[in-house]
Amino acid sequence: MRSNIEILSQAWVVLQNNWLTAIGLTILHGVISGIIGSVGFGVGSIVLSGALTFGFYRTMVQIYRGQTPQFETYFDGFRNFLPTLIAFLLNAVIVIVGMILFIIPGILAAISLSQTFYVLQDRPELGAEGAIRESARLVWTNGKMWKVFFMGFLCMFVLILGILAFGVGVFFAAPLISVMGAGLYDELLAFDKQGAPVEYI
Repeated sequence: MRSNIEILSQAWVVLQNNWLTAIGLTILHGVISGIIGSVGFGVGSIVLSGALTFGFYRTMVQIYRGQTPQFETYFDGFRNFLPTLIAFLLNAVIVIVGMILFIIPGILAAISLSQTFYVLQDRPELGAEGAIRESARLVWTNGKMWKVFFMGFLCMFVLILGILAFGVGVFFAAPLISVMGAGLYDELLAFDKQGAPVEYI
């Protein structure tokens, strides 16, 4: 299993031929998310965020896997609208309840659920509940929770560097972080097949 630093390096490599696509998709996702968040006092975000997250994650996974996603791929989540909506609502409720229970359970829940939409975009036939269960299995099996946890810190470090680069670096940091997330998911899948030792950092 690749370390998180190696995943970062691989994400940087695959982005060399896809920077414009990744940046464009990231901006698109941010703009659309912002617009729907203002609809109906946030109702639009609740209803549509699942489908949009599904499509955005799918494009990032394709980039990490060496593919060039099509623009319409971003909207693939609407073909699986109900499962994405249910997954989004369940994730939100579980994390919120966890946060109410003294924050730490919420953090653990967020880590456990972190792979839900990656799983769902790969295996939509699992449905919302199946994707949530598979996410938890991928994260918690053989101590991989710590790998996901440390990846969160690495992503924050990359984002801070982007902000410090006169703010312009965010346009590169944000898609890089998204592709790193896709890379982490692929490494968790590879671990299942190979049983290689986990590299936390």
